[in-house]
Order: sequence, then structure tokens, then C-alpha cells
Amino acid sequence: MSLYTSHQSKMIGSIDRAVTDLAQIQPLNNSYYAQCLEIFEANSDQRVGLLGWLEANVVAKMSQDANAILSVGCGTGAFDECILRYARARMNQVTYLGIEPNEISAADFLKTMSTQTSDQVDVSVLVQKFGEQVFENKFDLILFVQSIYYLEDRNDAIDAALHALKPCGELVIVIAPDEELNTIANLMWQRQMEQKSWFSDDVRAHFDARGLDYGETRIGATLNAKGCFGEATEVGRNILDFIVQTRLDELPAGLHSDISKFLMSITDGLGVNPCLPHPVDIFRCQKP
Repeated sequence: MSLYTSHQSKMIGSIDRAVTDLAQIQPLNNSYYAQCLEIFEANSDQRVGLLGWLEANVVAKMSQDANAILSVGCGTGAFDECILRYARARMNQVTYLGIEPNEISAADFLKTMSTQTSDQVDVSVLVQKFGEQVFENKFDLILFVQSIYYLEDRNDAIDAALHALKPCGELVIVIAPDEELNTIANLMWQRQMEQKSWFSDDVRAHFDARGLDYGETRIGATLNAKGCFGEATEVGRNILDFIVQTRLDELPAGLHSDISKFLMSITDGLGVNPCLPHPVDIFRCQKP
């Protein structure tokens, strides 16, 4: 059964053709991307659900002695600070490394995580892309939280992460399904980067191709879309720009309108409390 109505499918086709005809699509610059990301996350209940699940099912089951954790694409540290707080409360020693190519976000990561630093906790960050430095049997836990999309070769990244784990260490990949909210972003991404984005199906296919055992869990969530439609507020514009990964108001008027109409068509409670579907999948793979 199709995820979309016939009318929605026509809208997606129209958007796809319009995007293909564009000479180029400018990505969000580093500082504006970071701003949009934080506002987007603040208006979704996804992060709360993810953190609760990871605390109960991953961090709480790790050794209480010493652990090394790597967060790939750590961003500003807003998510990792919570993970570190959970870890610090139950572990004797925590080494927490972030990898983040955005210099602004990397600096914010250190600032955010500094509140948790102590003799018990060591925090550092590498301002580079994952894969520029090779790790071997070093980490107890590696996290890709909504970051694997941005890597050049995602298959190689997963293999490198598994190589970097200690025996019995765990790789956790948090990634969106290729559904509703991500449909337009994927079209934009293909035009910007000249490659398809990655979604849950791709992670699943990678693990299956490698013959690896893995677990999969879906977290249901919604995104507050108040202020996104009609006379959009600044917060609404930031959310929409993050969804499409470019400045929506810089796109041709017809394309802008079609994208807005499509997003409105998948919005629940359009009016007082509009919400967009924002589910996420968690993949877990333990190194033998």
C-alpha cells in the first residue's frame, strides 16, 4: 500500500521535476544550519524519546567501570551532554570523543560538554570528517545520531566504526525512515550532493549484506509545525529551511508553494496545534 495519496504523489512528482530543473540549490551555511538544527530539534519530541530509550537500553547496560564513547557528527553537544550525564552517573570513568567537521559546532560541543568534565570524565573533539583518522578496537560505544546522511561513503563509515569498536562494543545508528517528512529533503539532497541520502532501508541493507546481527527499534515522534505555514514566523522558517536543507524563500515561487502544500498535506491538526510526523529508527550492532 502506498504511503501517499494520488494527489500527494502528483505533488512529489511536480516538486521532483522543478528541483531537477534548478541550476543549483545552495545548502545552508554552517552557522545558519546549526541555528536551524537546534530550533528544529527543540520543536520535536523525538530527542526526548531517543534519550529515554538509549539510557534504558544502551547506557544502563554498559560496564560500570571505564568506557570510551565516540559520537560521530556530534554537533553542538546538546544530545551528547545528556548521554554523558547518564554515563557519568553510573560509570567510574568516561572518555567521550566527538567528531564534528563544523568548527562552530565543534567549539559549542566543548563548551556544552565542559559542564560534565571532571577527574572522572575526559571530553575532547576532533574537527574533521569521520574516516580521516583510523581507530582500532578503541571504543565501547559509537553513536551516529542523525549524522550518517552527511558522510561521503556511508558503507565505509559503518565498516570503519565496527573496526573501531572494542570486542563486544556496540554501534548505534539513529536514522530517519524514507517517509513523509524526509521526501522533499531527499529530492533536495540528490540535487545538491548528486547522490541519494541514506535512510533506514539503506542501513538495514548494509547489515544484511555483511551478514551481521542487528536490532532495530522505531521511536514515534512529532514535530510542532506551528508558525510554519501562512505567514510563517522566524521559528517556522527555520524549521522549514531545515526540512528542505536550503532557504525555502530563495526557491522559485511555484516550487516554494508546492513544497508548502505538500507539507501541509501530511500535517495533523492543521490549525491550532499542527504537527508533522517525525519518527526515527535505531539500529544496534554489537561487534563479536
